[in-house]
Amino acid sequence: MLTELNYQVDESLIYHLNLIDDWFVFGSVGFRQKTDFKRMMLLFYKLIRPVEQNNKGQFFVRFEGDNIQRERHFHFLLGERGLVTNNIEEIQKRLKERTIDLALSDYPEYETCSPKFKLFDSKLDGIRYVSKIAKDEKENLCGLGLDSCVEGLDWKMSQTLKKRLIDINTTVISHY
Repeated sequence: MLTELNYQVDESLIYHLNLIDDWFVFGSVGFRQKTDFKRMMLLFYKLIRPVEQNNKGQFFVRFEGDNIQRERHFHFLLGERGLVTNNIEEIQKRLKERTIDLALSDYPEYETCSPKFKLFDSKLDGIRYVSKIAKDEKENLCGLGLDSCVEGLDWKMSQTLKKRLIDINTTVISHY
């Protein structure tokens, strides 16, 4: 179901993301140069790996921009489970340092990027924001590696988060 506010959102996605009670980080990275969509996915993974325990972090990432209407960028949520620490200052420091390290290596997109990493605050409606449908972008017809790539809603969810949601939903259903 879609709801009209200032933008349309995917209500089912909002419902499922709200089942997670330990969102810890809301982040975004905007790229100031043309960036290939597949490359943007790689840039996200390269960024978050140092804050995950054994590549088992629980994340949701939303990719936006088409290099035509808007520059490419992504927004993400990190759950507290699967992170190397539950200290937000340490997570922010590691993510900021990682953008610098990547900029100095083979990832020039990070040289001029605009990163923001904040403590997740449910009152700021980050879940609704990552669930919005971008009607003003060219449709992405290459959904390889994504969980959704329809109607301006390109996103990926970690395997550990998917498993957690399945467990939550199975528990809810088994009570009936």
